[in-house]
Amino acid sequence: MDTSNNFSSIINKAYKEKWSFINSFRAEFHINNSTKLGKFWSKSDDENINMFIVSFSTPQFTNQNIENFYGNQWHIHNGRDELYKFSITFRDSDQMKLYRKFVRMYIETKHHYFDDVKFDMVIYKANDYADGNGEMKLLDLKEILIDSVSQLDFNNTTEAQIAEFTIEFKARTVESPYNG
Repeated sequence: MDTSNNFSSIINKAYKEKWSFINSFRAEFHINNSTKLGKFWSKSDDENINMFIVSFSTPQFTNQNIENFYGNQWHIHNGRDELYKFSITFRDSDQMKLYRKFVRMYIETKHHYFDDVKFDMVIYKANDYADGNGEMKLLDLKEILIDSVSQLDFNNTTEAQIAEFTIEFKARTVESPYNG
């Protein structure tokens, strides 16, 4: 059997595949000005937030399993969805302005009703190739709260390192538009 022909056809097919890249995305925060968090978020934040985003980890889609053993066999089913937890790592500037903003927002969520501090977010995936259909909505996350704000690691032995921190969020619902 001639494996070189199979191998070369696989390589050619791999070169022609339109792989998805993970460095072409953007996020939109939808924080209503009439909510308690709106006083911390500005139009400038909306315009500049993607400049500060280093990485985004999507939620894991998981559920509370229903597993019962009766009649000498297992009966399984997917139960309720778990909260949709995701995280974003940010760079910061201007004396930790963004970090301080998120800490204030986190503290604010502890002192008010959910409806007064929830917000939404949309994640878009940019087109990876010039002949594509353009940007697409990847995830539409609804009714979000800040779950945690990571610590900062200050270090006198590093030289001119840009500060980074991670925010963990939790959402009650998520929509993933399917475009076929």
